[in-house]
Amino acid sequence: MKCFFKLKYNRKWKEVYPKTSVFLLSIFLIYFLVLWVNFLRYHSEIRANQSLIQKLEQEELERKEKEQELLLQKQILINNLDLKTDSSLTKFVSSNIHFDDISYIPEDLVNISWDYIYDAKWGYQLLRKEAKDALDKMALDFYRAYEKKLVVVSSYRSYNYQKGIKNRGCPDNLCAKAWYSEHQSWLAIDLWEATTKNQFLSKAYLKDYFEWLNNNAYKYWFHNTYQKWLEVDTYEIEPWHWRYVWVELATYLHENSLTFAEYYNKKNNPKW
Repeated sequence: MKCFFKLKYNRKWKEVYPKTSVFLLSIFLIYFLVLWVNFLRYHSEIRANQSLIQKLEQEELERKEKEQELLLQKQILINNLDLKTDSSLTKFVSSNIHFDDISYIPEDLVNISWDYIYDAKWGYQLLRKEAKDALDKMALDFYRAYEKKLVVVSSYRSYNYQKGIKNRGCPDNLCAKAWYSEHQSWLAIDLWEATTKNQFLSKAYLKDYFEWLNNNAYKYWFHNTYQKWLEVDTYEIEPWHWRYVWVELATYLHENSLTFAEYYNKKNNPKW
């Protein structure tokens, strides 16, 4: 009986085994195939990520190189500004540096009056066109902020006009001598009123206006020339006095918290 059962069982197993073997082999092959596909997909994603990382790193490197190149170009421009020629937009004058031509008058003069600029001298004030175009943009944005016009109380002053101011007794720490005034550049303006720093900033609305200009004027290429007292700027602080100095210089002075006089002195005396 045992022999018969054993023989019968062996015959049955021999019939089943091939089918079972094929089934198990199929399962194994499918499992291996799934693993292989996942392996290929994983490594494909790794390669793709590596390529993306390399691309991003290369783009970042190129961006930094471009930034460095732009900074270098800006520095070259800043280091080579024309501070001496009367007609230069960056002509520098101070209490001891004057214009070359006592009667200098540029050709590109326009009236400052506009919808958002009030000329306190009845429409007779003039600026160089490039400065006036920038002033228009600044005046428009100022109006959008406050719904008020920029009030220009003084722009260009001739040699004789400035001489008259001095003859009436204005001290050297407050008024430039004739031939030494930024107003003779046709690029400078006085806004609202020209008094003293304390009187000007004691008025809440003027203090607010000044803070707006201090934060935004450089975007329109204007600079507050006199802001660090006599020892630095050779004049008292004048929050009303703004000078068009061109885009690169205005931005450079703002970003480095320098006055025009500080820039000029450092450029001409690195140990200053």
